[in-house]
Amino acid sequence: MWVRVRDYLLRNLGLKLASLLLALLFYAHVVTDQLRESRITVGVSLSGLADTLAVVGSPPTKVNVKVRGKWKDLIRLELTNTSLSIDLAGASPGRFQRTISVEDVRERAIPAELSKSLDVTEVVDPRTIDITIEPKLARTLPVAPRVVGAAPSGYWIDGSAEVEPDSARVEGPASTVARLDTVYTLPVDITGEREKIQRQVPLDLGPGSLTAEPRRFLVTIRIARAAAESSGQHP
Repeated sequence: MWVRVRDYLLRNLGLKLASLLLALLFYAHVVTDQLRESRITVGVSLSGLADTLAVVGSPPTKVNVKVRGKWKDLIRLELTNTSLSIDLAGASPGRFQRTISVEDVRERAIPAELSKSLDVTEVVDPRTIDITIEPKLARTLPVAPRVVGAAPSGYWIDGSAEVEPDSARVEGPASTVARLDTVYTLPVDITGEREKIQRQVPLDLGPGSLTAEPRRFLVTIRIARAAAESSGQHP
């Protein structure tokens, strides 16, 4: 019996597989051709701001919108790196507000090949760009290394951690830069280290719009065996 079943299944196997594939393709075409509404995330970027000005804090980097269209076109849209640019040309110091409309997203974020088949129905969140703009300030500030963790038992940090170069030119919103007296590197973890370590690390500038030059700093930390475990002498 099993032999007959096997022979039946294997008879014209190529034709059966081709028929199955065609059926699956037809089903996929029917399903993905149906209309749906999806929530899509669109990237947001700011452009055109004068070089003498800076944005305070962290402006939104994405906006969630609802888009209606055929499922296959919605899938293509989700696979596309969509972005909406907000033009700040002509903006002056103070509060800047701008409503994000469905027309903005439809005309400037949806790819041209999909704009006729998809309809942006709603801007969900955020609906408004609300930021503060300030004059830009630049200062040269000392850089200090930030060390976390602890050396293993029997080891210690020999001297102070060093950073090179020891200063940075920090630029950003005037009120933010004016409050700084020192900037710190990202943490260097010494857990488990038993000898001198060196790490190239950037500054910890927080989530705001500060920039710094140079961008990376060499942190040197010398770790030595404690005197009690080295015959009473330091290395």
